[in-house]
Amino acid sequence: MARVLKTCISLAAMLVTAVYSGATHAQTAGPEIFFIDTEGGAATLIVTPARQSVLIDCGSGGKLGSRDADRIFHVAHDVAHLKQIDNLIITHWHSDHYGGVEPLVKLIPIAHFYDKGVPEKTLDDPENFPSLIAAYKAATGGKSNTLHAGDKVVIDLAPGTPPLTLQCLIANKQTLPDDSSPAAKNSYASLHKPHEVDPSDNANSLGFLLRYGNFRFIDLGDLTWNLEYRLIAPNDKIGLIDVYQTTHHGIDQSNNPALIKTVRPIVAIVNNGPHKGGTPQLFQNLLDCGSLQAIYEQHRYLDAQPPADLAGRKLYVANQDEQCKAVFMHIQIAADSNTYLVSIGERGTPQQYRTRFAPPLTP
Repeated sequence: MARVLKTCISLAAMLVTAVYSGATHAQTAGPEIFFIDTEGGAATLIVTPARQSVLIDCGSGGKLGSRDADRIFHVAHDVAHLKQIDNLIITHWHSDHYGGVEPLVKLIPIAHFYDKGVPEKTLDDPENFPSLIAAYKAATGGKSNTLHAGDKVVIDLAPGTPPLTLQCLIANKQTLPDDSSPAAKNSYASLHKPHEVDPSDNANSLGFLLRYGNFRFIDLGDLTWNLEYRLIAPNDKIGLIDVYQTTHHGIDQSNNPALIKTVRPIVAIVNNGPHKGGTPQLFQNLLDCGSLQAIYEQHRYLDAQPPADLAGRKLYVANQDEQCKAVFMHIQIAADSNTYLVSIGERGTPQQYRTRFAPPLTP
């Protein structure tokens, strides 16, 4: 049975209304998601209606010092107005996902730590691992929680507010169990073309599904191609989603078309760097799913042009230049979970989207 980690919260919501293109978007303390620019690293901040926070990965540290920690602190403290990070989740042991812990804890308190198990040795980074893992252990005080496939962080909101859950879909190559019904087999699984086995810790990444009422969002860390396939074959373990954070920074070792066509996102968030991810093949895989309404790109990919058929489509880029200002991307979900706004930076014009499970609009 999946472990359930529950936090019960009650909050009287404050009504705020945002208007875009003539459509009213009720912001009664709906959740927010911030995608913080760590230049090809990873840092995704979720803030619940009750002001509880979850940070998935925290960028780099080491030789980059506090660059990524400073960026996370700015968004968390100055934009989201948080006094602490309640929960930090590390998806896997690569420096661009956990290396920023040491400088971050000096800027803002972190209450709870979650990971897939703290290793004694590295698969991939013998030079930096000893110092970085020692810094992580020091930050946690040796106390972190190990997540397994099926574990949930459940946040119970005030009566009448949609439930919010963050479920671990995969951990250390273990996924949720398949539905045994032959009728439940996923027809898109046949699109999978196997890659070579990935021996790195990317293949062991944690991956998550966030649900808030009718809204769905997935963050699969740096999970690679063959493991993405296991999430949707022979049965789909995710379901249709609204927002897809591209896996592994939008690199071609991930973002399996079989998975993308299965989950059929409305919006894609590409958390890439100027020379990392956001490749033409990624864009083609996204366009081929047939459901996409917009792509939001953290950086303009400087090493190649996007595919020609992207011309005229809705592509929004947060940072155009290599020497950028680390502009973040932001999602604000309505309290009723039927719509959400996506914007770039603190003053960006929000674009409104309707969640795919929202009830039909009345004439």
